Amino acid sequence: MSTFNTLIFIPEGSLLNEKLAVKTALRQTLKYFGLDWGPAERLRYTSLQKQFKTLSITEQIDLSLSTFLKNDLSETHTIFDNEMKKQTRLVKGAIEFLDEISSKVSLILLAKETKEQIEPRLMPTELLSLFDHAYFADDFKEKLPNKNIFFKILKDHPDIDPDNILVIGTNLDEEIQGAENANLKSLWLAPKKDKIPISPRPTLHLSKLSDLSFYLDVN
Repeated sequence: MSTFNTLIFIPEGSLLNEKLAVKTALRQTLKYFGLDWGPAERLRYTSLQKQFKTLSITEQIDLSLSTFLKNDLSETHTIFDNEMKKQTRLVKGAIEFLDEISSKVSLILLAKETKEQIEPRLMPTELLSLFDHAYFADDFKEKLPNKNIFFKILKDHPDIDPDNILVIGTNLDEEIQGAENANLKSLWLAPKKDKIPISPRPTLHLSKLSDLSFYLDVN
């Protein structure tokens, strides 16, 4: 059985409740423009979920905004981004899990958002203090799934063994594919009912962070 001593968390989804965040920010954006979020809108949003599985989070947001709002996308994105900064809800059990393992494994944060965008979402829980290193979108020229993002992290920390790294994410096309591109092992956090794809193929598929303890050398 493989064990891992370095965990790279993509916080959007694995630590922050991204589904709730996007939905809440979208509702508040509609409210800003004087639009309702009633039964018809909720049903319409639910129908969009089928398309989300094959889209990056940016594409999901663009699709949602263009579906509900006819304003210029850059205008609605500004309001939406401001609302997203207010979304601080964490995945259930995230803080407890990190508290348990933070002194036993190396923790690296790899955010897809800029530092300005995501710090307000992480600061209330002081979650950042549990990580040994933190990276943000500002630190890279490329975006996931570009393998150079992980190569930079490895270059910055030559003492880390790539064979003992586990990349933890919820988005297949960006996070799991990025890990595969860099030849790193990955954990796909997703409901058990979600089938593991052939490509990209995560190393592990778990529905709860707490189940990861089995694969960590934390005794």
